Amino acid sequence: MKRKWLAFGIVAAMALSMVACGGSDDTKVIEASSNGAGDAESTAQNDEGYVFHYDGTELKMDDDAAPIVEKLGEPSQYFESPSCAAEGIGKLYTYSDFEIQTYPDGDVDRILYVRLRTDNVATDEGIDLSSTREDIVAAYGEPAEEATGSMTYELGGTSLIFIFDGDSLNSIEYDSAMNK
Repeated sequence: MKRKWLAFGIVAAMALSMVACGGSDDTKVIEASSNGAGDAESTAQNDEGYVFHYDGTELKMDDDAAPIVEKLGEPSQYFESPSCAAEGIGKLYTYSDFEIQTYPDGDVDRILYVRLRTDNVATDEGIDLSSTREDIVAAYGEPAEEATGSMTYELGGTSLIFIFDGDSLNSIEYDSAMNK
């Protein structure tokens, strides 16, 4: 039994470290949001970048994660692995509707990305996992980059990435410039 758990732990650590290092775009899920004004024009004018809002908590990429995690409370899952964005340990906090990946910056853990996990959360512009490509373009305009299965928007050193599985929106992710 101990060997099974050890093997499971090793496989889980390897898989999550690949996710932390950008191993697969189709696993990225994040809640996208802007300055709260709620339209594409106001989003484009916000030079702070994309911001995730959840239950009165504002999550900005590259901000100190400690006070945010404290406000959000105990995650349903927690995992640590070597960071690919910086030297040290990255941390993955999984909540029911989203997850937060951090990167080390000296003694501070900073937000690397936020990934939406369910359609219970949405961007300030109302985009959630039930939205279509047309909904996204109506809210944000044409993407800065479009590849098979993804649409990327850039703002103030952050990226907002919409990832599709066929025609279905699979995830939404806010990314720090450190996650490139």
